[in-house]
Amino acid sequence: MMTLKRCTLKEIEKEVQDLYGGNHIIVDSFWEDHVLKSKLYQLMIKDKCVGFAGIFEEHTLMLFHLFEDYRQLGRQWMEELKRMELVTNAMIPTGDEFFLSHAMDNYQRLEKQAYFSLYRNGDLPRGKEIALELKEMNEETGFESLKTAGDFFEEDTAERLTKEPHLKVYEVYSEEEFIGFGVIEYGRVVKDIASIGMFVVPEKRQQGYARNILKHLQKHVSAKGYLARSGCWYYNHNSLKSIISAGAYSQTRLFRIYF
Repeated sequence: MMTLKRCTLKEIEKEVQDLYGGNHIIVDSFWEDHVLKSKLYQLMIKDKCVGFAGIFEEHTLMLFHLFEDYRQLGRQWMEELKRMELVTNAMIPTGDEFFLSHAMDNYQRLEKQAYFSLYRNGDLPRGKEIALELKEMNEETGFESLKTAGDFFEEDTAERLTKEPHLKVYEVYSEEEFIGFGVIEYGRVVKDIASIGMFVVPEKRQQGYARNILKHLQKHVSAKGYLARSGCWYYNHNSLKSIISAGAYSQTRLFRIYF
């Protein structure tokens, strides 16, 4: 008998880490935020756990995986999950072949959500490097400068910086002149990754600062043993261009598939 049992992330943490970390499926903090806010389930046959799933805000399937001995039941389990709550779609990184393949059966439409990129080692090309100073923001430094980024940061970012140790924001300076911000979100679901991003004030754009901020952040997290990742909305072409010029490449896409 197939049943679903509510669970916590801790109960399936090793299995999720093995799937995404062990198979080098590229994800970022946007994906992690959705997983962490999802209702999580163990997939059960009688009293045995055979896989896991996660549903975000009742509508979006974020996780679906069966352990090897039970993967022949994938189509049955997918149909069962579609009947759960108000599920209408799934959001899937293209590296998750098992999940993606089953979601593509009998789908209605597909939307391109994001690029997920990973970084090559090495420095920027000669002549492209800019010396930067990154100053970590905290309660002592204050958070007033966040307002200069407009709606780039969420309204609760200052509060999050005091409560969420995985999130770090840095003011960026070049020769003591304020350039923008660097952002790091250390992995909470996939523990060995760090999502990096940046914001450059309008008057300093198209001068090479974006790629230099990203390269500084990549080196910073790499020195701590983390794998740098960057995500951007699929249609944000300028952001993608900056990520690529910093030495990254977009191996993975995030799709939203409607049933």
